[in-house]
Amino acid sequence: MESKAALLTVAIPLIAFKIWFAILLLAYAPTRDTMVWVAATHWPLVIILALMLGPSIAAYRLLRARARREQLRQAEFMLTTPKPHRVRRPARVGRGTQCSALWETVSRLEGDG
Repeated sequence: MESKAALLTVAIPLIAFKIWFAILLLAYAPTRDTMVWVAATHWPLVIILALMLGPSIAAYRLLRARARREQLRQAEFMLTTPKPHRVRRPARVGRGTQCSALWETVSRLEGDG
């Protein structure tokens, strides 16, 4: 997992910069030579995106089928949708108050100095 996060941390900004640079080039110099240059330097990105298109479509269809199956299951058995459990957060202490034990410890340490 760590290597995947490191890879994505580097790859996503590089790909975003590459796409943004191509957009800027085509916006400021929309000539045939610019199009040829962008195509020549960005062809690996196009191939990678084309290869990722197949698994992306499959994952989208799988998610859509799972959602539909859940709808049909609920309709058949008249189930209610499960409500997510709310995690109770501890009570927040106001900004002006402090923990009394901490305050006593700090006061005692300051008094000894």
